[in-house]
Amino acid sequence: MVNLDYYCMKYGQKIGLDEATKETDIRKALGILQEDGIYAMFLWLEKNKSYRVRKEGLVRLYNENPIKSYLFSKKDEFPSDFSKFTEKLITIAGNYNKLVFMKEITMRTLTYALYHTKIRAGE
Repeated sequence: MVNLDYYCMKYGQKIGLDEATKETDIRKALGILQEDGIYAMFLWLEKNKSYRVRKEGLVRLYNENPIKSYLFSKKDEFPSDFSKFTEKLITIAGNYNKLVFMKEITMRTLTYALYHTKIRAGE
């Protein structure tokens, strides 16, 4: 059995301890994810130049073997280029179970990142 929470913790920590990551950005991304969905959240991250959250955190999370193997075939993965990333995301959205899985691990990862930004800020 794969412990997916381990991967959420690992990448939540990377995102949250990055000095470039702001608590307000993580809060906003979580709100958009919950209210408007994963695609809207990634569009917002791109618009607000939160590239590191996507590239260094979430793309790497999705490309971890146990997660990637559920989302894609063996050779496929999420690229760091935004337009290619959104094409892959649209493909995932065609499968409801994969989309819900992706949303859940994203939400948990960003929640962990939020708490790490609070620790980093000394709250």
